[in-house]
Amino acid sequence: MALLTLKDIGKIYVSEGSVSVGIRGVNLSFNKGEFVAVTGKSGSGKSTLLNVISGMDTYEEGELFIEDQPTSHYMQQDWEEYREKYISFIFQDYNIIESFTVLQNVELALMHIDDKKERRKRAMELLRRVGMTSHIRQKGSKLSGGQKQRTVIARALAKDSPIILADEPTGNLDAATSAEIIELLREVSKDKLLIVVTHNFEQVEAYSTRHIRIFDGSVESDQKYCGTPSIDICEKEKEDTQRSIKKQIKNGITLGRTIFTAKPKLSVFICLLLIVGTLGVFLMTTLCGNANDIFEKKYMFTHIDGRLVVTKRSGEVISQEEVDILVEKYGAKDSLRYDILLDMGNSVYVTFSEEEDYWEKSASLNYTYGKKYSGKIIGRYPEKENEVFLYLPVYWQPTVGKESLKLKEVMIDSVYYDLVGVKYFYDNNHLGECLFTEEGFNFATARHFIMNNSSVMVKVVSTKEQGSQIFQLHNIYVSFDMDPDKIYIEHNAYNNLPSDAFTTTVTYSSEYYKYNYNYNGSEKIYIFNKTFTDENITRVRPVVKNKRIMSESLIMSDELICRIAQEVLNLKYTQASLFFEDDEAAHQAAEQIKKEGYIAVPSNTTYEPGAEETMMSLISSLVLVFAWLIAIVFLAFFINLCLGRTLGAFKGDMAIMRSMGIPVKVIRIGMYVRMLISLLPAFVVVAVSAALIYTSPKTNEYFVYLYAWQYVMIFIGMILLTVRVTYRQIRKLFGQSVKKALKGVNKE
Repeated sequence: MALLTLKDIGKIYVSEGSVSVGIRGVNLSFNKGEFVAVTGKSGSGKSTLLNVISGMDTYEEGELFIEDQPTSHYMQQDWEEYREKYISFIFQDYNIIESFTVLQNVELALMHIDDKKERRKRAMELLRRVGMTSHIRQKGSKLSGGQKQRTVIARALAKDSPIILADEPTGNLDAATSAEIIELLREVSKDKLLIVVTHNFEQVEAYSTRHIRIFDGSVESDQKYCGTPSIDICEKEKEDTQRSIKKQIKNGITLGRTIFTAKPKLSVFICLLLIVGTLGVFLMTTLCGNANDIFEKKYMFTHIDGRLVVTKRSGEVISQEEVDILVEKYGAKDSLRYDILLDMGNSVYVTFSEEEDYWEKSASLNYTYGKKYSGKIIGRYPEKENEVFLYLPVYWQPTVGKESLKLKEVMIDSVYYDLVGVKYFYDNNHLGECLFTEEGFNFATARHFIMNNSSVMVKVVSTKEQGSQIFQLHNIYVSFDMDPDKIYIEHNAYNNLPSDAFTTTVTYSSEYYKYNYNYNGSEKIYIFNKTFTDENITRVRPVVKNKRIMSESLIMSDELICRIAQEVLNLKYTQASLFFEDDEAAHQAAEQIKKEGYIAVPSNTTYEPGAEETMMSLISSLVLVFAWLIAIVFLAFFINLCLGRTLGAFKGDMAIMRSMGIPVKVIRIGMYVRMLISLLPAFVVVAVSAALIYTSPKTNEYFVYLYAWQYVMIFIGMILLTVRVTYRQIRKLFGQSVKKALKGVNKE
């Protein structure tokens, strides 16, 4: 059985409407152990014959048999596998990968050896045989012609293929070097089929076992010499060419790393390009991050894990006693009878101690009490009713203080509190918190409720029967140091009157509208009145931190405000909050509490916003999404254009690898791995940039905080974009025959 048989082989070229014959009617048979010299004039078809035998070019006529197996049905992938298994090619133009070192060029052909140490040992042995051990670290571009030829011969030998094809291996070498190369080829041809195309038969005459002359595309003569084997010798067991997926991936990763390091300048450029692209996607995503608000859940109440809001179905006020019963019966951890502040998210205005009459900006915060925050805090937690602790985004740090508190007080509902501590966080998607003592929280609740649900009427009556005056006070201020049984009136008309000439009645009223079924409408009902006589009205203005107290105002103590609010809330406030271990426990308790005539709503219950709110939110999000898409499309186009250009620089290397019989899948994997390695610096830069942006107070405020899943999406998007560009370029590279690809390389 012959190793290689050509039967009536013909190759036809069609170019620009003209047809030419490369070879025709070729009938040849080859066995292992032959040293075949092929000669002929230029253009006679010698190189075409080698290209057909190697599978780098197709044939249109006849049949090529490999170990008696026909190949006319072969597709490109079959020819790639054939070259991988059978062919080692030595080119006249060397076709060395110039960006690889001598050692890397040879190791490239030894990828079938799994052990790295064995692979290195084998490569060094081959380089010793060709006299290149002193140049192993030199890149191919730095070698002389003879050194390049020795390297590619070592590379061809490394593959250990049964067929070695050499196309004018000494055409560019001097006589002495040519003799060394031919001698080396003779040594390795003893158990292989060696076919050498040459113009100088005298160089190989002493070693050849067969001489074939080609003329005008046909075999003119085929002369065999003594010693030519008639049958296969030293028949080796076929190597299994079905590479395992694991091995292909392993070799592809190795190749990808080698390609990446082989052209450092180009690799650095690609890394910088991908850094710019990935960083651009990150910045646009964080700047347009508010577009995600449309997908945010709309909670009916401020969501606190385990919170359950309870009210009576009848609409009646729920008492503290009833709340306590529910806590004990259903195992709640805690309760809050008056929970109005939990759902307010009020603004806290900041002022500087040296500029007490000026506030710079405000923060929308959730109110809470009794909490402790993990990690380092600045200052301490509140201990008094008029002290607060702020939990703020880090961009507040320059205003409030970094190592110590620069800000001494904050204003909430027109009341100034002492700021005693602060802690910062980085996720600016979340509201901060204003932490009170329990007494402070109760006072803040009372102050907020009175401010929004009350009116104060002042009636001044003359003791000399000179008539009376009635006027309304519009503002209520608090003094934490004031006698709880006294009030102070800030009103020009009142303050200008002699204190002994009048009696004064101050009436505090709170009102609400109750639906009256008998009247089929709402009825205005006064539920609280408080009268202060002259004895309880101080003429001395009490200490109030807010120095900008407006006229027509009332000043009273915190204790009095709480006392009034307690009476009003007991008559008016109809809901309370119970707190369980988690939302699941809250839902379970809600099902049972509902059976007792209550409405029980867990705080993670969502609602559908109205049409107007939805439309405004949708328009806002669409504008941001549109801006984001425009930026992303531009970046994708820019990256695609630049990467496409850079990948073209590897066209020659890919063609040489294909001619060497490196598995196509390994080459593909290597290219993908190289691009993914190029992406790693971009991911690192984005991670570092994000850390700097969100930990820096100067930038935290302006860039929406992104979560892990958003970074994953950015990275996946960049990977897909890079893979897509690489795929398109690889498809172009592998879309043409090896011969055409190499021809383009050699032209360059």
